[in-house]
Amino acid sequence: MIVELVKTQTRDGVRLDGAITRANDVGSASQSKGLIVCLHGVGSNFYGSTMMNVLAEGLHCEQWDVLRVNTRGHDYCYVGSFKMGVRRFGSGYETVADCVQDIAAWVQWAKQLGYERVVLLGHSLGAIKTVFCQSHEMADLVVAVLAISPPKLEHETFLVGERSGEFRASFSAAEKLIANGLADELVDVTFPFPLLITAASYVDKYGAQDRYNIVKLIEHLNVPTHFIYGGSELTDGNTAFAGLADILVDKVRDLELGDFVSIEVIAGADHLYMRHLDTLLASARRFVEAL
Repeated sequence: MIVELVKTQTRDGVRLDGAITRANDVGSASQSKGLIVCLHGVGSNFYGSTMMNVLAEGLHCEQWDVLRVNTRGHDYCYVGSFKMGVRRFGSGYETVADCVQDIAAWVQWAKQLGYERVVLLGHSLGAIKTVFCQSHEMADLVVAVLAISPPKLEHETFLVGERSGEFRASFSAAEKLIANGLADELVDVTFPFPLLITAASYVDKYGAQDRYNIVKLIEHLNVPTHFIYGGSELTDGNTAFAGLADILVDKVRDLELGDFVSIEVIAGADHLYMRHLDTLLASARRFVEAL
């Protein structure tokens, strides 16, 4: 599979890298149905995901060009520059809402190359970012969203979940640092997984404001959106996924969003779909073919 390495820059001056796979290898935007922009999950990047490699190779065969991209939250830590100077970036330092600038930069890049249709595809936190962006800065080029396994980041649920003790300890440590004027200091958390993360970033993602709660964000969708979950991740005891597909189904029904929002569960699949990548690809293909 032939790829071309590309780059763009956000409004605040952050450089982002990616790789494009063209439907005709050396074709132009006018020869494809559009561009699928793939966003990685937490701590990952545009080249390190087996899932994204499979999706890119499979979906570009459907006459769509596929662009795998970095957001500023790629990997766990790296040093980069922006308009205010040099600073640390990565999942340990990111404010998730900055994804709006990251996605806007890639959509603008697509527009400059002549693309007229863009599909946003994301996995895990990347899936939350696709929906969050659509609820805050909708671009005319974005015609659909494919959200693979976005978790429910809901503060109150974490406070009473099976691992509530770990969450309370991690969150309290982050709050104390912020109260002492040390918001950019790293805290060693164990929830939802072991991670060094700044106090500010941890509170941003898991705070009581629920800025990134997928159940709330779904209210703002206005383009065809397909949610995919693995059956195992919904039932394995992870508080962020427990019963989430059913919750979203109920929300779609209550808001009468069924004409353009759909939810699919792939039986037996876990969060990474490692033994179900063919089924995941088939689901993604059906969605983009219908656009």
